[in-house]
Amino acid sequence: MSTYSAYTLLNQKENGRENRTFTQRKVFCSCGEISLASHYLDAFGDDWLSQFFTDTESESQDVRAAIKDMPVYDGTLVAKNGQATLIVAELFDQKHALETYTAIEALVDQATTNSQDTILIAGEGAVSGYLSNYIDQDAMKLNPLAGLIITLVLALGFMTLRATLLPNLIVLCTALTTLGLMAASGTPFYVITNGLIVCMVGIAVADTIHTFSTYYEMRQGHPDATQQNLVVKTMVTVFKPITLTTITTIAGFLALYPTSDMPPIQAFGLFGALAVFVAWLYTVTLFSAVLSLLKPRSSRSFTTTNAKVSIGHRVMTGIGQSVIGFPRLFVVASIVLVVVGFAGLSQVQTEDQRIENFKSTEPLYQADKAINKVMSGTYNLDIIIESSEFEGLHNPQTLHKIARLQEYLQTLPHINGTMSIVDYIKQLNRAVNENQTAEYRIPDSSDLIAQLFLLYSISADPADFDDKLNNLHTKTVVRAYLDTNTFSNNRQIVPAVTQFLESEFNQPGLTAQITGRVNVDYHWLNGIAKSHANSVVISVLAVFVMAALLFRSLTAGLLTVTPVAVAILLIYATMGFANIWLGIGTSMFASIAIGLGIDFSIHTLEKLQKLAQDSSQTLSRSLLEFYGSTGRALFLNALSLALGFGVLCFSEVPPLIRFGGLVMLAVSSAFIASVTLLPALVLLFTPAQIVKILTRSAKTRVPEVVTGLAIVAVASFALVSHKANATELPDARSILALVDQRPEGEMVTKTFELKLTDKNGKGRIQDIKSFRRYFNEQKKTILFYTAPANLVGTGFLTFDYLTTEEDSAQWLYLPALRKIRRIPASKRGDNFLGTDFKYDEIKSENKINRHDYYFTMVEQSSADGFDCFLIEGIPKNDKIIKELGYSRAQWCIDPTVGISRQSEFWDTNGNYLKTIRNSDIEQVDGIWTVMQVSAINHKTGHKTLLTMSEVDYQSFIEERLFEQRSLTLGL
Repeated sequence: MSTYSAYTLLNQKENGRENRTFTQRKVFCSCGEISLASHYLDAFGDDWLSQFFTDTESESQDVRAAIKDMPVYDGTLVAKNGQATLIVAELFDQKHALETYTAIEALVDQATTNSQDTILIAGEGAVSGYLSNYIDQDAMKLNPLAGLIITLVLALGFMTLRATLLPNLIVLCTALTTLGLMAASGTPFYVITNGLIVCMVGIAVADTIHTFSTYYEMRQGHPDATQQNLVVKTMVTVFKPITLTTITTIAGFLALYPTSDMPPIQAFGLFGALAVFVAWLYTVTLFSAVLSLLKPRSSRSFTTTNAKVSIGHRVMTGIGQSVIGFPRLFVVASIVLVVVGFAGLSQVQTEDQRIENFKSTEPLYQADKAINKVMSGTYNLDIIIESSEFEGLHNPQTLHKIARLQEYLQTLPHINGTMSIVDYIKQLNRAVNENQTAEYRIPDSSDLIAQLFLLYSISADPADFDDKLNNLHTKTVVRAYLDTNTFSNNRQIVPAVTQFLESEFNQPGLTAQITGRVNVDYHWLNGIAKSHANSVVISVLAVFVMAALLFRSLTAGLLTVTPVAVAILLIYATMGFANIWLGIGTSMFASIAIGLGIDFSIHTLEKLQKLAQDSSQTLSRSLLEFYGSTGRALFLNALSLALGFGVLCFSEVPPLIRFGGLVMLAVSSAFIASVTLLPALVLLFTPAQIVKILTRSAKTRVPEVVTGLAIVAVASFALVSHKANATELPDARSILALVDQRPEGEMVTKTFELKLTDKNGKGRIQDIKSFRRYFNEQKKTILFYTAPANLVGTGFLTFDYLTTEEDSAQWLYLPALRKIRRIPASKRGDNFLGTDFKYDEIKSENKINRHDYYFTMVEQSSADGFDCFLIEGIPKNDKIIKELGYSRAQWCIDPTVGISRQSEFWDTNGNYLKTIRNSDIEQVDGIWTVMQVSAINHKTGHKTLLTMSEVDYQSFIEERLFEQRSLTLGL
């Protein structure tokens, strides 16, 4: 439910007369209103209200006293300094927001005021109502302007009517199709999606620019070719690059969907990707069909004489000569920008405010600031309190809890007031006790509380308490009023309130939950703060996969994303140094800019790929040819994209201004980096290697591209599924505590089969009989090999000290020598008896040393069909990394058995190393026991399978079995 606050400033002097008439004018049945007059009218009747219509100073003083006698109105309906009052209208149907706002605005215009009084409209309902109109007006101005600018770019770039109009046809079809599907799906038109049309204008012409550039080059080279042949050759030439740039751009947009919880950002990403696909589809079908029906026509910009004197040709040729002459300079300059970028990145702050969607000159913006200056605040943080008992809110103890909650809330920053049913109960209790100040309290009797509610309901509207108390008196709302809705403040308040509620309310029979606009905005922005990095990484990975598949080379894929990464980092530096918030609008620019900016790199390398196949010219010569042909098309493409997004800078919506400016800068930077840094890197590589990479990439097949797209789609689906099923996870250490508490048995006897398999699938089997027993803080284990025959009689004895730094003691008996050897204590990271298990893993018996790692709960997962918690561990220091041989580990722990069903490890260089699976877990003598455990080393391909049998925790094991001479006696 949104609210409107009609704010009346009554005289600028605190002691001025306050006997203005309180007026009530109903607007729509879709909203109810609350004001000082309506409260007194409902509670005390027309006769009592008549005292407000006074003209003398003494009577005015009486009114002031009566208002101050109602603390519940202090700061909520009447300013604490007495200079202002509010009429709060509650909007029940968001569909009528604009209609209601317009009607209230008309009433305000009709209101009678003097030079000392001001009436302003603010509140969430006003923002919602006005914002839709604000957006529509903005779109009506921006969309034609974007189209006009792009048309001018096309006209100047190609100097032909067809090259000017046909791209606009693709823009029109793309916009109509995308917006039609958007409307058909019922997707709202958010503030951010207001910029989608402008984005589509720039995106839709990109492919047509490259197509027309190729067409006119073909026309210049084959003047006698028919139009149909020219179009066919053109489409064959451009199909591969524009298809793959389309895929990478889609990947950039789609990355917004699974990495954000915010519907506006998800909608922008989803329909932005759809627009890219639709534009490509119309380009390769409708565009080529229409072009084939026209007569062959050359462009003056592409004639031999004019091409060399055109602005695009001269600019790109100049850039090319500079890059070829000074490649190291461009690389060093890029490195400097990267360093600066990281410095600026550290200064970026996550922040956003809905009111900042408006310019400071807007009346709504000014009204918000004025109201929040003198009132408790227009931003609400609500806490829902619910009792499981019928009329449970009549319990004095529960009401005292609510009162303590209100007291706590008012200690938090920017919370200037609170309201709950407790305030009404206190006021009513004082009213029935001769208005004694001491009786402004919660009664001790639940019966009296029930009767006070009855008393109020007799003289008030039955719906008065609907927004504060349900009909069963089991659920109520505590509302806190804030004068700001900044994320920097909310991230202090919301977690603090959550912690307070967990300790005071969430108990059997009584629960509390935070809600309200402030809470929603906090979680939205908190989601941005947490997911933004993921969004950028996923976008980069997605386009990297596409580029690597296109060029059949990881090196080429890395070269492709490098210019875009530098450009994005530069934008972050701009945000950091310019104090531009990372908010709802600006959080999207990176993924979008990656998707758009990667096109420049792909077209650059794709052209070099073709030129590299010509062994008759040098790499430098190939680069110069690139700058004069494809480089010119990239220049027009960059210009159209930059200006398309740059139109947003003329928006009336400040977030769109920042978003458009940042993306324009990002696209421009990506273009510049692609035509400077990328060629410079190519030149600094061994030319033969570059030619080999690029010529090899010419064999790229479409199925590989489809496979890459499938990878991205599957990854996105997995992320979406994960987010949809996300629940609050327990602390990692609480799960690890379950593992520690799992009993191991004081002693155990077991037989196990050890199967060792090499990378070629060849295996060998060993049978071992094992005995283990604890002696206080010492664990003793003895093993006897029973197979194969050449190992029978071999024994292994070890003493492990659990709580001291004393090294383990180990002895080995070799029957062929009939001697016992004291062997050096195994290090924790050593492999156990030639298996893929570390000694520490065998010694720990499926437990995890909590002193070695910093733990993080990752997610709720599954292994072998069992629900698990995935916990990640990072070694605490380099010494532990060296000892264990791991730089990272993950355990998928089944809390029902206290055992990790699957564990994964990364080596000291961060490479994926090993997986251990514990399967066939069953209870033996009441103790959960792993009956089969396997390990695979992903670097060597070696595998170990250990299968247990004859496990016995009950049979007594004599202490003498763990003496050295037992090794010689054997079984």
